[in-house]
Amino acid sequence: MDHSRIRVLEPPEGIPARNMPVLVGALDRSATTAGTLAFTTALLAVLGLVLLVNRWYGIAVPVFLLVFTTPISLYYGFLTVAGSLPMRKLVDKPFRLVNGLDGAVVAGSRVSVPLDGRWLVVRLPAPFRAQLAAQRRLWVLGRFVLLPGVLSPRRGAFRDAPKKGSAPFAVEPVSPGRLLSLQRRLLASYYSLSAGLTLVVAAFSVWIALDLPDRGSILVPYANVLAVLCVLGTIGLVITALVMTRPVPEPQWTELAVVSGPASVNLFGMVTLEGQTVLPDGRQVTVRAGGSDPSLAANIAATGRLWVLGVPVGGKAAKAGVPGHAVFGPVKFGS
Repeated sequence: MDHSRIRVLEPPEGIPARNMPVLVGALDRSATTAGTLAFTTALLAVLGLVLLVNRWYGIAVPVFLLVFTTPISLYYGFLTVAGSLPMRKLVDKPFRLVNGLDGAVVAGSRVSVPLDGRWLVVRLPAPFRAQLAAQRRLWVLGRFVLLPGVLSPRRGAFRDAPKKGSAPFAVEPVSPGRLLSLQRRLLASYYSLSAGLTLVVAAFSVWIALDLPDRGSILVPYANVLAVLCVLGTIGLVITALVMTRPVPEPQWTELAVVSGPASVNLFGMVTLEGQTVLPDGRQVTVRAGGSDPSLAANIAATGRLWVLGVPVGGKAAKAGVPGHAVFGPVKFGS
């Protein structure tokens, strides 16, 4: 057995966090992207306020801008100020490995871990809680938490007491099928939320088309088209959410060796990787990983291994992940 083989992406123990592959690039891009979105949407909110005062385009257009851009600006501003930038300042310090989680408790989505006489309280989605309940280990840097295999840090807070109503965080083994189902349900909740927002946009679009003072404005047909597209989009998102909640069979993993360069972070903050692998039928093909989960490509780059759900086929996309970890994402094989 090769004991030197890297099994999963994890922070380097005892040396600065900046040595973790992709972490610094992802934090920098996240801060830049979130900050740009916060600034841009803030300008749109100001524009909405100006239009509301002047009534050039009625009431619906400025209200639409204020209702949507103000929360977005505040959200991404918070991500920048409370997330990426503080974490970025800590990368010259080492992560601390916390094993066992003795005394840890959980209340809903919040896990409270006793640490240095206080409680580190962190909100974790269901797949992360399931992984943590099974593995009983996490990495801490300041108030930020990383799980093995996961690239995106979770922001916690130090408290004098655990979350009210907490119960013991028991050891609970998790099967790959269970972990995959939890991940799919989490994605389904995102799709459902997106469907609701899209439907609200459709309603605003209809209001805008009816409210514009200039009935001959080019905005009228555009608003009607947007309303139709949003309704269709809502239907598609709802169907996708329902499909994601369907039961899935226990996955069968196919392990592939991948030769690649380091993973990279693109303009939109997505972590991508391109390399070469050999399929079970003996064909050598290119493989590209990258998507909504930045951890997948980073794990492939760190371990030189790709785990595919099912049997991979050249020229087609497939779902991949890391067994036992809340890491799932798409890969595309060349022909």
